Amino acid sequence: MKKLFDMTVCQNDDIDMGQTCCGEILISPTGGGDFSGPELRGRVVPAGMGTTRTPRPGMNDIDAPMLLKTDDGEHIFMCIRAIFDTDEALEKKMVDGEKVNPDEYYYKGVVSFITGSEKYRWLERKICVCNGIIENWERLRFEVFMV
Repeated sequence: MKKLFDMTVCQNDDIDMGQTCCGEILISPTGGGDFSGPELRGRVVPAGMGTTRTPRPGMNDIDAPMLLKTDDGEHIFMCIRAIFDTDEALEKKMVDGEKVNPDEYYYKGVVSFITGSEKYRWLERKICVCNGIIENWERLRFEVFMV
């Protein structure tokens, strides 16, 4: 696998939709962030939002579309579809603000890219994956790789 970049995403003002027919739903507006790697770097535009569906405690399905803007002014639409699974006790610790070792939970996903930029078109139609790390509920880190 080839490392594309490391990314930090800030989330704020989560909206708890409560229990729905799809389980509990949490909407997390993207507050910005940044990314950097050997071939591209820039910032996360505060224009997207993540959706977390929790069919039962400790089981989370996440869709996180976001807009990236590279340092050279190009836009890339990125979408993360991830699974975040942990046990209830560990999730409670995280909710209470305790630091938890990333080896104690599973936060992995598939990443896709769409862009109108000729320079970054090589990202499209590639199989990419990510490893998620929760620093706290307002700051997430991702390592993004192309397979």
